[in-house]
Amino acid sequence: MSDKPSTLVLERAEWIFKEGDPGESLYLIKSGMVQIVKEINGSDVTLATLSDNEVFGEMALFSDLPRSAGAQALVAVTLTNIPKSFIRGKFDASDQLFQLGVTSLFQFLR
Repeated sequence: MSDKPSTLVLERAEWIFKEGDPGESLYLIKSGMVQIVKEINGSDVTLATLSDNEVFGEMALFSDLPRSAGAQALVAVTLTNIPKSFIRGKFDASDQLFQLGVTSLFQFLR
């Protein structure tokens, strides 16, 4: 896996990641639609439907926990895959006050 953002193109019904997978990237939807899915009582439940210019997978960036839900293409989709290592490098080079604020926000959201 590269440490730089890359383009990912998937067909309808392909999984970007599944619940329980390691969280290694954040994704930006360039075109298409993605559903965020969680298994509840043995059934897949759609938590959100996302489209162009929306971001998902961000909770994995500041946690070593596995993915809490899956992401699946509803139609053909083009994504920008932004590796955790790329984001962490930018974050680690940022102002300490900014780092504290972002870390606190992610702890609150969890």
